[in-house]
Order: sequence, then structure tokens, then C-alpha cells
Amino acid sequence: FEDLGTEGYAPINNRPCSLEEIKLALKKLAKIHAISFQMAQTDNHELATFDKTFINTIDIANFPVLRDGIKLMKEVISDQPDLRKYLPHFERAELFLIPKVLDLLNAPKNGKHSRIQVLNHGDFHVKNLMVKYVDNKLKELILLDYQVSMFGSPAIDLHYAFTMMYSPSMRMENMDELLYYYTKNFQDTLHSVQYKGHIPTITELRAEMRDYRHWGLYLVSTLLCFNYAFMEGIGMNEIVESEDARRALLTNSKILDELRILLPRFLYLGCFEE
Repeated sequence: FEDLGTEGYAPINNRPCSLEEIKLALKKLAKIHAISFQMAQTDNHELATFDKTFINTIDIANFPVLRDGIKLMKEVISDQPDLRKYLPHFERAELFLIPKVLDLLNAPKNGKHSRIQVLNHGDFHVKNLMVKYVDNKLKELILLDYQVSMFGSPAIDLHYAFTMMYSPSMRMENMDELLYYYTKNFQDTLHSVQYKGHIPTITELRAEMRDYRHWGLYLVSTLLCFNYAFMEGIGMNEIVESEDARRALLTNSKILDELRILLPRFLYLGCFEE
């Protein structure tokens, strides 16, 4: 980080990412995904050995921060008269969500390949970006920390970005635009290296997002509070270690207002159905 700092790079602290920053991050992610997609079409690669992330290599039962997202969400919506109608849906999802998520993350090594296979970053959130500005203009962005890169559906990273990188307004207003922007850069990268095979379409990328919808629900239930903590300058350790801190964030009026929009969307997309 110090070396990058001397080159003019800085982390994004105490604020949401701008749309310009998100697009540059997605462009770089799309290039990584596209090249690894190309590599995965040959037999002389070892991408499939990247099969471990921070969720599928531990016993989640021993990590309350990863285990209790649905429980906290149930508590929070129970106190909101207009959100209580979603309580039965969360109660049903609580019975299957974590096993379903582990199934999705372990799919490649269990021989259940999705239509599109790429090397995911695995921890694609705002704190793993550094940006370089010159004369108040964004010149460059670097993706950091590839410790849990994982071979599988690109929906793993894309749902993660939705929860952990996008600003609240982007989740509300720019989701379709950003998925299309990512897809276009994915396709353009494959064209630029003269890839001759089938190039995934936006329809196929949307199908991946749908198939991994339970991953998306898990992330919002478990990690959305981290996104808000990052914007407000609250330390990650405090959120990881303190259920009270996570509960306080989830009862923030801004998160509640966002849930009023997200929860109907999840219901209509079938996220609460096994």
C-alpha cells in the first residue's frame, strides 16, 4: 500500500464509490473474467484448482458474522410494520440458504459447472480498490487482494459487487446499466484476443445472476451492513466482532429505506424460494 501511495494511489475511504470508479473496476474485472474464460476452454490450465473462498473453507457455525445474517434481518424487519410481511419469507429461506450458498460455491469442484466459468476475484469490495486522481480526474484504478480468487460463475463476483461495492443509489438505479457495461467489456475483451468460441451474451449473464440469486440474498442479509460501515468510516473489526454494531447498522434509516426497495425485488426474483 505504501508503494502504491507513492505512485499516487489512495484507498476509497468514508464515502461511496462514484459511478465512474465502479465502471472502471467492472471493466478491469471483466477483462480478468474474459481471459480466464478463454483459458478455461482449453485443457492446459489449473484454474479449477482455485476452489476456496472465505465462506466454503470454514465451519460457518463458528462464525456468527457469516452465520447470523438472516437472524439479524428477521429481528430488524420484525420491528418495522411495513416490512413484517417479509418475515415468513426469511423464515423459510433460513432453512436452506447457507447450504444452498455452499452448494453454489462448491459447484465447480463437485462437477456442477455453470454455463460460464471464470476466475473470480472472490472478495470484490470497495476496500480492495485503490484509485489514482490527477487534477481531480480519475486516471487509474487497481484491484487488490487476490487471496480468495475462485473458479466459478461470474455471478459470484457480480453479486458481491452489488452488495459490497455499489452505492445505495446504484443498487436502485444502475443495476441493469452496470451489468450490461460489464458484459460489453467481457465481450470486447474476447473479441480483442480473437477468441473463436461462443461469446456469452447479456441474456446468459442474466441467467447466471438468476441461478446465483440465493448467493445475492445471502450477501445482502449478511454483508450489506459492511458496505454502510465502509461509507461511514466504521472499522471492519468492530463490525466483524460485534453483533450489536451490525444490528445498529441494519436499523439505520438509510438501510431500512433500501430494504423497502430490495426485499420486494428479491421476492419477485424468487430469492426466497428454494
